[in-house]
Parts: sequence; C-alpha cells; structure tokens
Amino acid sequence: MAKQSISFKDTKISNGDAYGNQIEQTVSVDDNILPAPQELAEYQKVDPKIVDFLIKSSEREQLHRHKQDEKKLKILNYNEHKVGRMNWWGMFFAFLAIIVMMALAAYALYLDRTWFAGIFALTGVVSIASVFINNKKV
Repeated sequence: MAKQSISFKDTKISNGDAYGNQIEQTVSVDDNILPAPQELAEYQKVDPKIVDFLIKSSEREQLHRHKQDEKKLKILNYNEHKVGRMNWWGMFFAFLAIIVMMALAAYALYLDRTWFAGIFALTGVVSIASVFINNKKV
C-alpha cells in the first residue's frame, strides 16, 4: 500500500465585529512496512546494517499481520456459524409451536369447542402467513 492522506478545511466568517476562523488539517498515513528507497539510502549512510534490520523487521511485521488476519477470519467464521445455528433452532421451535397450535385446534374441534379451535387455528394460519409476508421485506 502507499501513503494515504486525508485533508480537512474549515472556514468560518462572522459579520459582527469581523471575526474569522480558518482551520486546515491534513493527516498522512504510511502503511508500508519498509520506508521509501530514498529514505533507505539515507538510513544506510548512517548505519550500513540498518537496512538488513529493517528488512527482517518488515518480514516479522508481515507475518504478524497475516496471523492477525487469520485470527479475524476465524472469529468471523465462528460468529457466522453461531448465527446460523441460532437461526436454525429458532425456525425449528417456531415450526414446532405452529404444529402444537394446529394440534390443539384439531383437538378442540374433536371436543366440540369451535371458538377455541377457531382462535388457535387462526393464530397458526396468521403466524404462517406472517412468515411469508415478512420474508419479502427482508
């Protein structure tokens, strides 16, 4: 990667008593592991062994970055697995609850309790319909 910079400029002017304010801010970030070749040449003039040290340090830094990226990917993979598992169990228990509601409605019909059966059957049908309606919104 190369040097990246972000600039921010702000100017405020007030008409009463002629007050002005100007702010200019530049943030420069260099995420290269090794310095630029011109800087390396200047460092080598100071100490000839420093270039080898910087190369070894950059190799260690790169290994460290790769290990950190692998750890992040493992955490993301674990999180996605947990979310998927939680969604599966949620769908399973929702399906089970709908089956129980329909079974209660059928049993209430068997006992000639039509109002009770109607309430539970309506609740089961509404919950099934809401799954399909809400599926399009997501």
